Amino acid sequence: MQFALTVPTVSDRIAQMVVKQVLEPVLEPMFHEDSYGYRPGKSAHHAIAQARKRCWRFAWAVEIDIKGFFDSIDHALLLKAVRQHTQERWVVMYIERWLKAPVQMLDGTMVTRTRGTPQGGVISPLLANLFLHYVFDMWMQRQFAGVPFERYADDVVCHCRSQSQAEALIGDLSRRFAQCGLELHPLKTRVVYCKDADRRGNYAETSFDFLGYTFRPRLSKNRWGKTFVNFSPAMSAKAGKAIRQEVRSWNLQNRSDKSLYDLAHMFNAKIRGWVNYYGAFYKSALYPTLRQIDRKLVLWLTRKHKRLQGHRRRASHWLARVARKEMHLFAHWSLLWGQASMGRAG
Repeated sequence: MQFALTVPTVSDRIAQMVVKQVLEPVLEPMFHEDSYGYRPGKSAHHAIAQARKRCWRFAWAVEIDIKGFFDSIDHALLLKAVRQHTQERWVVMYIERWLKAPVQMLDGTMVTRTRGTPQGGVISPLLANLFLHYVFDMWMQRQFAGVPFERYADDVVCHCRSQSQAEALIGDLSRRFAQCGLELHPLKTRVVYCKDADRRGNYAETSFDFLGYTFRPRLSKNRWGKTFVNFSPAMSAKAGKAIRQEVRSWNLQNRSDKSLYDLAHMFNAKIRGWVNYYGAFYKSALYPTLRQIDRKLVLWLTRKHKRLQGHRRRASHWLARVARKEMHLFAHWSLLWGQASMGRAG
């Protein structure tokens, strides 16, 4: 059963923050260095960068998908782990109360929670990391010490030296998870060949998604300008589709009551977030999606100004002139118009 996102009360959020401040200093030093999710000084970009480096060193990767992870966490095992790291009975009592609190579903019915940790809670990411620290991170160190991995909450990529090692990992990990009340998704957990210019052979799977990026063979240039095939990350098609859907929801072309500066002020925070996140690796993959914003602005111009009605090409040229002159007006313009080769956003 899929639970609704839990929205804690203000008092619960304060209490959870207090418990987090007690537990986090104890747990942080022992967490695995390749656990990146919701941890001080670590980020999704760190995990992606490490995965990229290891895909260059290891020919095989395993994309791991844990089926319904947050709804499947075993309460007894989690509380056992909590007790290992605190003698404060009130901390354990509060965590147990939060875990077992009934959840109100979208239709208003109340459901008693027997498994899982409430998503949306301040303490939930820390508890999830603690659970997977013992179920996955430490188990990997014992059983597959030569297989490095990156884990961001329940998103995991492992790196293997051979196809047989990767398949053995999936089999053993499936049994390990079953012992702990978790299940590998049978279709989304896959062995991937990290194909590049030096790796021969044809294999069914040569790409995987991780934290909104798709890793696959791509054309790159070395320092001398020579083109070669490199296994690297770029914004995933799924992420691009989600951004384009949100841009359409802004209904820019119908906001003729707003000025260009108003529109920039309204949407720059969101655009800047996309640029900062998806522009970190192979940023050119982001350009086609960002150009949709400019196409919507061109439509806005044709409705805003009578002299441009029915003249989309003229409106496109007008927007291009403004973008080159005020490159920092919209958060994506410096990316699209800052290079002469990118100056075709119409």
